[in-house]
Amino acid sequence: MSIGTAGYTAMLCILALEKNGINPDSGKILVTGATGGVGSFAVKLLSLMGYSVVASTGSSDQYDYLVDLGANKIIDRA
Repeated sequence: MSIGTAGYTAMLCILALEKNGINPDSGKILVTGATGGVGSFAVKLLSLMGYSVVASTGSSDQYDYLVDLGANKIIDRA
């Protein structure tokens, strides 16, 4: 498993969103825990798929990392 459990879980979540009619034209997608394993994968995958990603995190020192992953906007979880 080159993507590991985190990547697999993130993709399962994205597939569930799409199964329920969510697509890149649906608007912004909020990813909570965006600097964690699953969250990081979700930000990257959603960005690559054309979604507008809003990343929520409590780690203000990780904003550049989230932008590099493809987050369009970053908000503090507080």
